[in-house]
Amino acid sequence: MLRTAPAHHASQDPAPTALVAGATGIAGAALVDLLSRQGWTVLALSRKGMDSAAGSEARPGVVSVAADLTSPENLAAALADARPTHVFFTSWSRQETEAENIAVNSAMVRNLLTALEHAPVEHVALMTGLKHYMGPFEAYGEGSMPDTPFSEDEPRLPVDNFYYAQEDELTAAAERQGFAWSVHRAHTVIGFAVGNAMNMGQTLAAQATLCRELGLPFVFRDRKPSGTRSLT
Repeated sequence: MLRTAPAHHASQDPAPTALVAGATGIAGAALVDLLSRQGWTVLALSRKGMDSAAGSEARPGVVSVAADLTSPENLAAALADARPTHVFFTSWSRQETEAENIAVNSAMVRNLLTALEHAPVEHVALMTGLKHYMGPFEAYGEGSMPDTPFSEDEPRLPVDNFYYAQEDELTAAAERQGFAWSVHRAHTVIGFAVGNAMNMGQTLAAQATLCRELGLPFVFRDRKPSGTRSLT
């Protein structure tokens, strides 16, 4: 958890309400499950809604919200009556260039938080990742890199990076709207989400099952040694 700031207002409601943006992704779906089990009311936001997601099932306290994070108008309509106390932003959209990544992904953060200006939001958690320290897709691992282990107060790299733009939108909205915030810079995330191309956990599980049935050793065959290090 990165830097936080005290909220200007705090709800007295003992039952918090979470809004999870990216609710059908690996991290978002896991958050929805966890918060639901803990008794939260959860607004599960995704482009098509969780009701239409393959493998989705009804869970206590979970309300599906279908909305397009790239559309301020669509978000304003979908969230007009929403009153979350906590927001978890786990969504992102890959674009052809880093300039496009910045334009699209920073706008998604800005659009969502603007649509919630009426809500009693106390805390917003933004999930980014290792590229904060290693650089964007176009310049990953290039130039002078900070020493590991990375620390939360590492200076930004002198390159354009959509994670930086998302953080800037978050902190600007926090100043305007008075909520606390945190940034979570995950490395490789292992989990489960139907149809997700980054679903490495299920791929490894399928390989392990086949090896067991065929009596073969379970070997993680990665073309790049760095991939093995990322998972150990």
